[in-house]
Amino acid sequence: MILINDEINTKIKTPISITDLVNILGLQSKTIAVAVNEKVIQKSDWHKNKIISNDKVDIVRAVGGG
Repeated sequence: MILINDEINTKIKTPISITDLVNILGLQSKTIAVAVNEKVIQKSDWHKNKIISNDKVDIVRAVGGG
């Protein structure tokens, strides 16, 4: 079980890299930022950071505008 944007997800098996999670969720990595347990993870480190059971993942999307 992991928490993604405050919603419990029991379908995604852990441990899983952030890169794999983003791909499973079908998100475009260019437009999002990811924090695990309230720590923002640099995109260049997504492949080596593992999400484990009970982690809290926040995914935010950049929005253009003025």
